[in-house]
Amino acid sequence: MKKIVLLLVILLFLGAGAAAVWWFFLKPPEDGAPVVEEVPPPVLSQIDLPLISVSIIKNNNSTQRIDFLISVVFDAPEKQAMMAERMPRLSDAIVTELHGLLPRKIVEQGGFDRAFLEQRLTKMAEEKFGAGTFYKIYIRDMQVYK
Repeated sequence: MKKIVLLLVILLFLGAGAAAVWWFFLKPPEDGAPVVEEVPPPVLSQIDLPLISVSIIKNNNSTQRIDFLISVVFDAPEKQAMMAERMPRLSDAIVTELHGLLPRKIVEQGGFDRAFLEQRLTKMAEEKFGAGTFYKIYIRDMQVYK
């Protein structure tokens, strides 16, 4: 008798589990409920900027030079086409921002971080050219020469 009761309890739990799976995962949406559609990821494109060099000056002499290879990443082709003619302004703004971000003491102490620089450059570009214009400004390579 105990085995039959135990078997019925196990079947009850299995049936409840199957009903819960159907209810939460397999049940078709109701007519009034909005259907959630997956949004495809954006198609990314990029423009590579020419080599950007930033000199660190101490006592009127260049003590270090940092070369940057930077890519501007867009999430829509229309944005890339719109910014293609504004690339000289963007390059000038990036050089100005890098000179402001990389003072001599920070470079000598090795206190600059690639992720921080990318974040600041993206923020600066969005302030100058409008929010949502860029997906990200990416530093492909950064070399420090003494």
